Amino acid sequence: MNILFIGEIVGQKGLELVASRLPELKQTENIDFVVANANKVDNGFAIIEPQADALQQAGVDVITLGDNCFKKKATVDYLDQAHAVIRPVNAFYGNPGKSYKICRTESGQEVCVISAFGRTNFKNPVLDNPFLAVNRLLKQLDETIKIIILDFQANASSEKLCMGYYMSGKVSAVIGTHFSVQTSDLIVDENGTAYISDIGMVGGKFSVGGYKPQDIIDSYLTGLFPRKKVDNSNYIFNSVKIEVDPESGQALSARLINFEE
Repeated sequence: MNILFIGEIVGQKGLELVASRLPELKQTENIDFVVANANKVDNGFAIIEPQADALQQAGVDVITLGDNCFKKKATVDYLDQAHAVIRPVNAFYGNPGKSYKICRTESGQEVCVISAFGRTNFKNPVLDNPFLAVNRLLKQLDETIKIIILDFQANASSEKLCMGYYMSGKVSAVIGTHFSVQTSDLIVDENGTAYISDIGMVGGKFSVGGYKPQDIIDSYLTGLFPRKKVDNSNYIFNSVKIEVDPESGQALSARLINFEE
């Protein structure tokens, strides 16, 4: 079974790039299931219902979010009724939305996708421990669910790496997000878990996390929260294809799929 995980989609142009290229990519790469992080789709912040619908129509099965998931009222209002969008499992108790999604592929195979926040250098003090939160959820899942993909959005590579080791043999893949810069440490470990510290993004090649560099520079110069605008030039598409044994849930191989538009 082949799973495609698409890096953090930034802005309307990122959405359009995914929508235009994903159908062909699914065919040429024989993709059975697609996960995409959409934490920055709506002008750089989270996602709203029409954008989620567009990604689903393009072939995305599950949409993950991250630190932006509660920053827009339209997103918050949508999360409880969202069919394919999930927010982190360790968000504050009572927050709207679902923290995981179980889907059944056309071949009848069940796939579970989980989202989680890291806590290092994130400003929200009420986050639950992501390691314990994910582990509790895994214990609640039916033992028949073998294929499990974890999107771990975190600031620190050390925290991501520790999650990779902690989840080794428990999940099919731990995919790091939030840097928006693809790292070079993609592996399949000895226990059949694929890991990468950060998958990257579908965003501007010469941006800072998909935003115009000067907006971020200004925040360092002034100490003020930046008015970040999406950089719409020279888009890159970052993703990873993971081949998974449907019987055991173990990753067999993992390969980056990247291109520029």
